[in-house]
Amino acid sequence: MMAGTRRAFLLGATGAGLASIGACVSAEPAPPVAATEAGPLVRGIAYIGQSVSNLEAATAYYTSTGGLEAVAEGGFQGGRHFYVVEKMSLPLRSRLLRGATGQIRLMEFSMPSRAAREAGVVPVQGPGITHVCHQSPLDRNLWGKFVAAGAKPVSRTGDLVQLRPDVPVLYGYARDADGTMLEVEQIMAEGLPWSYRMRHVAICVRDIDRTVAFYTHVLGRDPRERRSNLVNKTLDTTADLDNVKLDVAWYNLGNLELEIWEYLNHPASAPVTARPVQALGYNMIVLDVSDAALAAKKLVEAGGELVSDAKTIDAGIMSFGRDPDGNLLGFLQVDTSSPYSAVPLGRLASG
Repeated sequence: MMAGTRRAFLLGATGAGLASIGACVSAEPAPPVAATEAGPLVRGIAYIGQSVSNLEAATAYYTSTGGLEAVAEGGFQGGRHFYVVEKMSLPLRSRLLRGATGQIRLMEFSMPSRAAREAGVVPVQGPGITHVCHQSPLDRNLWGKFVAAGAKPVSRTGDLVQLRPDVPVLYGYARDADGTMLEVEQIMAEGLPWSYRMRHVAICVRDIDRTVAFYTHVLGRDPRERRSNLVNKTLDTTADLDNVKLDVAWYNLGNLELEIWEYLNHPASAPVTARPVQALGYNMIVLDVSDAALAAKKLVEAGGELVSDAKTIDAGIMSFGRDPDGNLLGFLQVDTSSPYSAVPLGRLASG
């Protein structure tokens, strides 16, 4: 297949998959978000935080199976910033893992609270930050590597499933040793310009209209796409739930996408309190912003809860807040040369 024809085929096929099934499977890189003085407030997703039980084991797992590499270490100024978030001292070690388009910041807390220890895993339908999507070409066998390293499939078949016969993507959910869920998508096409990338981070909510209104204001952009009442037996197989029906929205943030789901017939339970930062699993989404104070202001305007005013962290300025569903958001204002910036990732995604 000629290169131009292949590109058109991938775009058309994955677009059909999105329309009918709701999975984010585009085989083309997301367009970059440039960092300029007059540019957007939100320049991308700097990283997704992930609480782990063993930093070294988690690092070895994600660097040996995926396309991630360790690029920075640090402890959030000895945990002082997390004193502000949860009103308690949270000693921790952290390590930043980078892929071509996204970053995960692993965090090991030495003294997790009882509430954190008893929090359990985040269900497929949430509420909360449910998964990060990892993509590779089919011949790289990313799924096989994750499973061989210890991931437990969520999907009923124990393997990847195809979205639709005319959509060249296999996908599935699995959980790592800590019970944290990841999505793997393998693209059945040759000549892709990448061998591995992160594609999106997903949250599951109870009221998608409310959540979309919130993020549209905070992010300063509309969803790139919204779909309602999505039904497909492939979703039942993948999520291990019967008769799945979904409303979905996607925001293109340059290097990654934010994916928002509402399971209409398996609604997420209402959280009594916000999930503790130390609880195993994804604990925050940190946005690269040009103005942390302005981002915090927009969060409050949109109905979010400000948890922390802007403070010095990671050689930049950072504030924390929660969206209407209690998900922790960080607003990081940092130089684009910083390893924590999303801007170089956006540029890389366009290459």
